[in-house]
Amino acid sequence: MIRFKNFVLVLLFFVKTLNGEEYLRQVSPPWGYVFKNWDGPPIDVIVYIPKETKATDPLLIVIPGASRDAQRFHGSWLSLANENKFTVVTIGAPKPLFPDELSYNAGGVTDKNGTVTREISWLFSAIEPIFNDVKKRHRIQTDRFHLFGHSAGGGFVHRFLLFKPRAPVVRAVAANPAFVTLPSYNNNYPFGLEGLSVDGNALKSWFGLNMAIVLGEKDLGPRTQPLSNGKEAREQGPHCFARGTLLYKVSKQLAKEKKAVFNWRLITVPGVGHDNFGIAPVACKYLFGG
Repeated sequence: MIRFKNFVLVLLFFVKTLNGEEYLRQVSPPWGYVFKNWDGPPIDVIVYIPKETKATDPLLIVIPGASRDAQRFHGSWLSLANENKFTVVTIGAPKPLFPDELSYNAGGVTDKNGTVTREISWLFSAIEPIFNDVKKRHRIQTDRFHLFGHSAGGGFVHRFLLFKPRAPVVRAVAANPAFVTLPSYNNNYPFGLEGLSVDGNALKSWFGLNMAIVLGEKDLGPRTQPLSNGKEAREQGPHCFARGTLLYKVSKQLAKEKKAVFNWRLITVPGVGHDNFGIAPVACKYLFGG
């Protein structure tokens, strides 16, 4: 009897799928850790691996909104991850360490004086190292990741792709961005590209990436943060729906003028406002369903 029990335990430990590929071990409490292996401040990382997820299954990185409520944003993806079998990694950039929209939404590319900072300390520069660290910790074998951000996170995502076009991103969703960076040199960053070394080739690379701007059709209220509700943001439109639409239209037109490949999509969601939970299922279809 004892030998039989030992055999069952060994068998369960080495559970494999029918094709011989092992399932990943699920994450135990507290389900996350603090990432410090980069040139910026510590970042909280929350990881969820659904049951029967294989090492080669997809991985999604989630960038929360201005609340920085990583647990809430993480939770909005768990049922979708269970249904579609992908790992969820949510980034927690604490407000005391990333205190404003420049350091968070805009990735820390410039300081309050408009001076471009060191790229190695941009929050953008932490994403791929976190991806590689999570892979190593959990023996994940996928070579690329999917990316989602809502509100401030939506602003982060479209800017991340601009500044990190070679990052191993399969598809990305910038949902309900609080304000946008337009491919124009008429405004300073983060509203435009004045003062940055972003040329036409960089814009072509940006336009060629697989990104969807996903907007709630009822996201028609004003934002409350200083930059999101400031003069330059209001010039982009009175609300997130208008600003996200503007980013798509201006970029599509410029790509046409430059004869560049344009792989972005604009997806609007009826009946949904500034609501991450309402946006996530639609974003999931784009990210993982074609």
